[in-house]
Amino acid sequence: MKVKLTVLSLSLFVFSIGLYAQQDSIPSIITDRPTNSASPVLVPKGAFQVETGFLYTSEVSDYFEVDQMDVLGTMLRYGVFDNFELRLAGSFSNVDFKDTEFGNDSTVNGFGNVSIGFKVHIVEEKGIRPDLAIVADMFVRHIGPDGLHPTFSYPVSKVAASHTLSKKFSLTYNLGFAYNGEDADGFFIYSAVLGYAIVPKLSIFVEPYGNFDSNDFPNHYVDGGLAYVVRPNMQLDISGGLSIGDNINRNSESINKKFVSLGFSWRIPR
Repeated sequence: MKVKLTVLSLSLFVFSIGLYAQQDSIPSIITDRPTNSASPVLVPKGAFQVETGFLYTSEVSDYFEVDQMDVLGTMLRYGVFDNFELRLAGSFSNVDFKDTEFGNDSTVNGFGNVSIGFKVHIVEEKGIRPDLAIVADMFVRHIGPDGLHPTFSYPVSKVAASHTLSKKFSLTYNLGFAYNGEDADGFFIYSAVLGYAIVPKLSIFVEPYGNFDSNDFPNHYVDGGLAYVVRPNMQLDISGGLSIGDNINRNSESINKKFVSLGFSWRIPR
């Protein structure tokens, strides 16, 4: 019931904004959601873009079950220069944790998972050379209750690239390095999303992504969904995914993960 009410509330929020949003003269909106991959395309200079949504995640292992609801998880993006943008992200989360081994339940909620960062565009696509950018974010530990922020602040950095394969198909991929905020060990991250434009305003995608490190803690996922450009400055999206293979955490526990997301992005007219 909570999920249905949240989805309905978000839908009404999106609809109300859509009634008053205006088109502007800068190019059609391109977002970093709903995929896990970041696009190398930046927000235009002087433009402010809001990418927000709802995310429900379920994680199950032999020892615990976690249900997490992120309400209006939002990224704010501002184009400072033609090749540089600033980014700020966070969400209000409710996490229900159940210890299936000992029968203990706990709940934590509040604002957290906050990151600040930037994206720098490197080079335009030309021939076999991809459109290229560098994305760097810092997740901070000082905001939100325990359980919703990392023990230590940690960085995530990656190279974002994309190719126009045809009028219908595009390929975007990210390669990078990150930490988990709990110890000094880092891990490599990857993602690759294949997009297909059904019609000019409606596209679908499929995306494998994950991470792995020197201690052999692999985590691999796949997601898919669609995005609809309501207006040149407005987009709706829906997506879902799950873990694949044997995802292992640092306690050597196998975890199965599923998630679904509904979102809205709006480039505010200047």
